[in-house]
Amino acid sequence: MRLFLLPLLLSVLFLSCKQQTGNAKILASHFIDSVIKHSDSSYEKPYYRTDFVTASYHVNTKDGTVCQLMKDSSGNIRQVIIAKKGTRIFFALYYKNGQLQADLPLDAFGQYHGTGKFFYEDGKLQSTGNYTHGLKTGDWKLYDKNGTLTATDSYDSNGNLLPQKAP
Repeated sequence: MRLFLLPLLLSVLFLSCKQQTGNAKILASHFIDSVIKHSDSSYEKPYYRTDFVTASYHVNTKDGTVCQLMKDSSGNIRQVIIAKKGTRIFFALYYKNGQLQADLPLDAFGQYHGTGKFFYEDGKLQSTGNYTHGLKTGDWKLYDKNGTLTATDSYDSNGNLLPQKAP
């Protein structure tokens, strides 16, 4: 019964957020559904954190793919991690309402790499900037809830926050 409900729950979750995040959400949904559909075994266990209470695992032993779905006490999916042969290939964080919290691209080693975006609970952009193999680099722009640019933080190539420049 759980194996039937999980893909249904994922489809509803991702389709309900379709308006806010567009094609990226649809592609993620199909990707996650595909991983779960091709898993040979699944199990769920308690997860003892305040933000996650259960973890569902879907394993495909043929290609070494593991999909981990972290759920809160209401059964809402809050985090998805997909790894292949021990390396993360997909990662997503969600608010309680299903809205994407962070869009963080990964490199071949499973580290954040490329343009990262963080969102407010209503779907508006909170901050954006670049990661280079797991480190924040360059300029990161921070926005308030109205979409107004409030600050720009600069990071060196080692991920260190640089002192603010005088205006």
